[in-house]
Formats: sequence, C-alpha cells, structure tokens
Amino acid sequence: MRKLLGNNRLFCIFAALAGVFAASVAAWAQEKEDPLDRLFTIQAVKVDETASRASEARRVALAKAEQLAYEKLLGKLTQPEGRDKLPTLSAREIQAMISGIEVVEEQSSSRRYLATLDVRFEPGLVSQFLAQYKVPHVLGTGRGILVVHAHSRGLEDLLWEEDATLAAARSRVDWLNRIRQYVFPRGEMKERARLTYEEVAHLEPRDVLALARLYDVRSALILSSRWHMEPGRGGVLDYRFLNTDGNIVGEGSIVSAAGEESAIAAMYEAALDEIDSAWRAQLLVDTGQGGVLDVMVSSTELGAYNQVMSRLSDVSLVGDVEQLEIGLPFSRVQFRYTGREDQLVLALRYAGLALSTYGDSQLLALRGEEADQ
Repeated sequence: MRKLLGNNRLFCIFAALAGVFAASVAAWAQEKEDPLDRLFTIQAVKVDETASRASEARRVALAKAEQLAYEKLLGKLTQPEGRDKLPTLSAREIQAMISGIEVVEEQSSSRRYLATLDVRFEPGLVSQFLAQYKVPHVLGTGRGILVVHAHSRGLEDLLWEEDATLAAARSRVDWLNRIRQYVFPRGEMKERARLTYEEVAHLEPRDVLALARLYDVRSALILSSRWHMEPGRGGVLDYRFLNTDGNIVGEGSIVSAAGEESAIAAMYEAALDEIDSAWRAQLLVDTGQGGVLDVMVSSTELGAYNQVMSRLSDVSLVGDVEQLEIGLPFSRVQFRYTGREDQLVLALRYAGLALSTYGDSQLLALRGEEADQ
C-alpha cells in the first residue's frame, strides 16, 4: 500500500486535495500534444503533379511527398555525418515508416493534382532504423523561440512596418519543420511601444525577452540586417543574429544577384540551420541507453506542481510518467527516459526544469526565474 509523504497532521487536508491533483494532472495529460508526434511529423509538404489521369497524378504526387518528407525528417533529426551512414531506401521502405498522411488542402482536375500534406512517421520505427546503422538522433523538439528582425534598406529602418519584400522572404522559408518552434510577434501597439528598431538592430535581448514571455516562450532569435549596393558586387546583405537560448551568435554577408528577397531568405535559413545544428549537437540521443528516474516534486502549490508535470510531459526523452506518492510538502514521481542522464538533464533544462540533489533523493523543479513567474 502506497503511503503519503510529509506531516501526518496534514493527511486529512491533503486527502481532500488529492482528487483535485489527480483531476488536474489528467486534464493536462489529455490536452498536451505528443511532442514525439510533433517531432516526427513533416508539415506543409506541397506537391503539384500532372499526368494522363488525375488518379495517376495523385499517385505520383503522394510518392514524391513521402520521399520529400523522409529527406526533411532526416535533416531535422540527424547531423550530416550520421546521414552519410544510411542506405538509400526504396519507396516501399519509406512507406513502411509512415503512420499517416493528412491532406491539409487539395485540388484536382482531369490531369492535375495539387495538395498540401502533413506526413507523420512512426517514431519507434524511425528510431529503430537509425539505431540499426548507429546514427544518433534528436528526440526532443525544444521550446518555442520568438523571432524579431530589424532590417534597413537605404533610408528605411524596418521593424514593425509592413514590407512586401520581408514578407515574401519569410514565406520562402520552412519555419515549421525545424527542431525548435518559431513564433512571430503580431505587432500590436503595446508591442511596438515596448520594442524599438535600435534595440533589435543592436541585438539587445532584454526587452525582446520580455516580449517573448507574452507569447509563453523564454528565448528569442534576434536578427539585424542591412541591404545595400556595392560597386562590382551588386546587392549585398550584411547581417548578424543572436539566439538567446545558448547564446548562439552569427554574422555574414550575402551577395545576391537574385535580389534582396532571396538574400533575406538565405539569411533566415543560415540562422535556423545554426540553431538546429547546435541543438542536435547537444541532444543527439543514443536510443540504446536509458533508465528510470525517481524524483521528488514540490506539491505545496497546485499551480507550480502542474507546471512541472506539464513541462515534464513536453520532454521527448521522457515517457511513462507515474505518480508514485502524493503528499505534502513533496510528491514522488517516476519516469522512464531515453539516452544518457546528462542528456536528460540538458533536455529538462531546455524545458524550463532543473534536476538537483535533495538529501538522498533528486528534486525536480521549475528553473530559476521561471519559478518566480
């Protein structure tokens, strides 16, 4: 029979609250999107095929979508040196790892088929395939990142202003199928008052991070760029960027005969690739390793307890979370994890959680400033 932890005089009070805890935990467990499903889904795959019949155009389009989604998935989960170890798979072998295709939108005529598709892969089968060839891969998506971009062109300084070139460049970039999830500010008046062009252009993070919290994210990608013409080179985009999560910085110049829009899109891709590479380098997981961890979680405040449990469920390395004991001032939770324990600690950190020693046990809690919010 499981026992309650803590002061026995509080047993009667806490017994009445235990049902509230159980109901609350059940609620967030049902509402949370499976992070593995998100990680192993390639979204918004666009196809456009023409054939002698609409049915044939659709068949060819779906086959191409599956191949493209597979290539994007490998690029998302693995490093280039790992991908070099993998054999070329047939269309049937790729299909065997796909758990479903969702048609977001489609159009067809007598000979043409156009569609936007979400392709979902089965995480266990993909992990098994990569493990067979000893290719480590990411099992964590990471938390969201707010994107802010200050851009100058001649006498124009752009941050909140609508600009057709910036909008077109952004639309050319695949923001969805990345390890991290990217969020863009809406540009409301209170946001414009809070953040100036000069702050973003100088990569100053303080007010950007304050704005990020309005979108329930804790890190930001800050970009600063300048488009200008140079004799003998043509159009040049000079840029710098800062990702506050991990303090990832970069800079460069892009000479683009194709114009400003192409250069800005290339800058976005360079920044996203840098962030993805840094994330993969830290969280490439050997699926042959893992374990079970028993931790204490403070249960004196229901809100904080539920935050810890909710964020724990967001960590893709974690599974089979079980409440072993409910009590005051701590409850006891057990979960299974994949990879090494140091990888788990890093994944928990990115989820806003801290794992520390507490007597003979380990304590799982919200990290630093997040615990004060």
